[in-house]
Amino acid sequence: MKKALVFLITLFGSVAAKGQANLVIKEVDMGLLAGYHTLLTEPANFVLGEEYELGAYMHETTNGALLAVTTSYVRNGAFGTNYNLPFYAIGKFSTAKLKIGKLWEGNFFDVMIATGLGYFSGADYAEKQGMIDLVYLDPENSVSNFTIPIECNIQWYGFDGSINAIALKYELNSWNNYLGVGFTYLL
Repeated sequence: MKKALVFLITLFGSVAAKGQANLVIKEVDMGLLAGYHTLLTEPANFVLGEEYELGAYMHETTNGALLAVTTSYVRNGAFGTNYNLPFYAIGKFSTAKLKIGKLWEGNFFDVMIATGLGYFSGADYAEKQGMIDLVYLDPENSVSNFTIPIECNIQWYGFDGSINAIALKYELNSWNNYLGVGFTYLL
């Protein structure tokens, strides 16, 4: 049994070493990202929300592979004011996401497509609202589920060396799927 184990370790060790030698990351671009998206959470009632996103990314420049870890704060319902929607309750949520994607570089614009997996947690409505609205979340109506972000960004370089992007995203989750349009700033 020990000889068979040693043989397997030797065999797979050499295969793993060869695979590691072939899988070399050549040039990596890393940085921070910040984004803002306007969300359409209920198309039938035209209920709008907003998402603030912050995270870090790593981009392998030779093959376009992209990895990003982000967290975001989502406010649902007419930008948090219930303006013209007196019977609609606001929801506040926090998310954490891991995204993988591919970046195609062009002469003037780059196109990035990404998807991933995240966790979505918060409360479906609050009794009060305002600057400290997270204090008033109703724990009896909590929402906790997984989410799948799908997004497409059109990027260009800014004058300050940053990367700017217009983003179109769609989130799949069991609370309420939503469409988002916004912008992203990458340093």
